[in-house]
Amino acid sequence: MNALIWKIACNEWRRLWHARVPALLMIVLVTLWGIAALAAHHHWQDHAQTVAKVTARSQHDWQSQPDRHPHRVSHFGDFVAKPVHPLSVIEPGILDQSGHLVYLEAHRLNSANFNPATEATTLGRFSLITPAMIVQWWMPLFLIMIAYATVTADKITGILAFMRGNGTPGWAIASGKWLALFLPLLLLLCLQALLTLAWSWHSDQLLARLALMLLAQALYIAGWCLLVVTVSWYSRQLHSALLTLLLCWVCVCIIFPRGLANLAQIAYPTQPRAEAEYHAESKLQSIGDSHNPDDPHFQAFKQSILNKYQVSRIEDLPVNYQGLLMQEGERLTTAVYREQQALHDAQLAKQNESIRHWLWLTPALALQYIQMAASGNDLPHHQAFIRQSEARRYQLIQYLNQIHTYKVDQHDDKNTRVSADFWKNAPRPPVNLPPMAVSHASLTAAFLVLIGWLLLPGSLLVRVSHRL
Repeated sequence: MNALIWKIACNEWRRLWHARVPALLMIVLVTLWGIAALAAHHHWQDHAQTVAKVTARSQHDWQSQPDRHPHRVSHFGDFVAKPVHPLSVIEPGILDQSGHLVYLEAHRLNSANFNPATEATTLGRFSLITPAMIVQWWMPLFLIMIAYATVTADKITGILAFMRGNGTPGWAIASGKWLALFLPLLLLLCLQALLTLAWSWHSDQLLARLALMLLAQALYIAGWCLLVVTVSWYSRQLHSALLTLLLCWVCVCIIFPRGLANLAQIAYPTQPRAEAEYHAESKLQSIGDSHNPDDPHFQAFKQSILNKYQVSRIEDLPVNYQGLLMQEGERLTTAVYREQQALHDAQLAKQNESIRHWLWLTPALALQYIQMAASGNDLPHHQAFIRQSEARRYQLIQYLNQIHTYKVDQHDDKNTRVSADFWKNAPRPPVNLPPMAVSHASLTAAFLVLIGWLLLPGSLLVRVSHRL
């Protein structure tokens, strides 16, 4: 029976080749994929070089600081860059919109900046064509144009009735037709994965991420092949098969993904950055102002320090009171800014959860979720980067405040300079790409949708394949 299915698939390839137009469409698709790969690789390489230059320059500037006051060092600041995985060539995700560099400084929690989307010129505001986009949008569209008549044409010419009359099972015909459509596209996906593996084989977490992406793409395309064969089998006229499949493509790839995203933003709007900063400043004023000598919180803090060291005046303290004040102020501002960041993240999480509830409407969006998670460019990966950056900032600033407290004479605070060795040995832990487990909720929901995407047209095809 396997030989029969393989023979049907070979006959289908022969028919598509002699029809000319399907072969031409396939060539156009491969050319489009090649252009997308080259454009995305150039974009990624430019991005990676920019990040490397900024990181090296930041490291050089930090290490080159002379002897100076630690509080000036805390305002000199530091840069941290988001790790970019080579799979970003296939799917850049939200990288262009979210930014990839964070400026770390005292008293503030800055968001990521330097995103290519806002730095692009007017003519460059068209979205970048990527290999992921080819698989998600264009490959199903070309598949529809190539194969919408795969069974309908056989029904009209009587070939299907002839095959069934000679004892060929319907499911064998359906399997052969599906195999003829799926194998060439699977070959393209495997070729893309092999090329990616060849030029980035030394990258961190590459095999697991690439395998996950390839599996999701294969499930997605296999589902589209099943849908094309099923609709073609149901249809009595060629134009009805084409229109039905085009309607499915528009809904799955265009309307539902954009509609779900827009509805989620309306239902759970995020606070504008300027408004969030205003609320943070207002809350800080209510908690305590270190520059106000009559502020109740810092008056109590001052008294607790005097009690701890059993002295009656700040001038009698064995440590620098300004350094202790900086530590307390940093603790308060960090708590407020982290609270604001948590509220922002919670709104984004609600948006994502809202979309996941309706993800079954659009396997195209499910595939995008998996591709973005595999390339490390989805929302959970970005939030993990922000959390790591903030942890590094707080650790670094409090280290400088401790130097201020214990190494700077409080009787000559402003004129004191501390050795540069302290900056060179400051804690600046690296920011690493988190494991894919940070995106487990999106991955689980997306894979369930893709499995359902296979089962639904598959069960319909089994049912309809008994018909002539």
